Amino acid sequence: MRICLVRHGQSLWQLAPSRDWDTRLSDLGHRQAEALATWWAGHELLDATTRLDVGLLGASPLKRAQETAGYLADALRLPVTTRPSLTEATFHVAAELPQWPGPAVPRTPGTLSERYRTFRKQAADALLELADAAEEKGDAVLAVTHGGFIKTVMRVISDSDSFTCKLYNCGINVIEWKDGRWRIVHLNLLDHLPPPLRTT
Repeated sequence: MRICLVRHGQSLWQLAPSRDWDTRLSDLGHRQAEALATWWAGHELLDATTRLDVGLLGASPLKRAQETAGYLADALRLPVTTRPSLTEATFHVAAELPQWPGPAVPRTPGTLSERYRTFRKQAADALLELADAAEEKGDAVLAVTHGGFIKTVMRVISDSDSFTCKLYNCGINVIEWKDGRWRIVHLNLLDHLPPPLRTT
């Protein structure tokens, strides 16, 4: 069972942060999404035998994710299923995570905020939803979503709220269920984006 989680292309909010979190793609974001879709439709090899083939396409309802998914839908000839559970948090997720006082100082467990715990449950429920869809279809699922959401899924499967990372726009992140556990197969896969198109 394989699930591919893609962060949307660069959004207008990333260029000019505002109170409106639901903005569309920037011009560069459109180019990133187009490059992603072209690469995926070409069934490019990742190594001697591995390709990322998918049979289902889902997306967050937010505009930047929907626009990114639109490029993939056209290229892969798959319908987009809008999944509200894939939506981004309405707050800066990293600010809610436990903090380490310093590299040589042990971490003191902190209390997680209610809104982070709610968002973490949303991510966990969405992961089960995607896993059920993959099992029912018998194929890999591709979900276009958001950086905070993807990193929270990674925290769910690693059972650690201390984990975080930097994710690129239109970067591909793949997890799979194998031998009774989730495995991270790819994190920030960027084969499809030349360096000038890579943004965080």
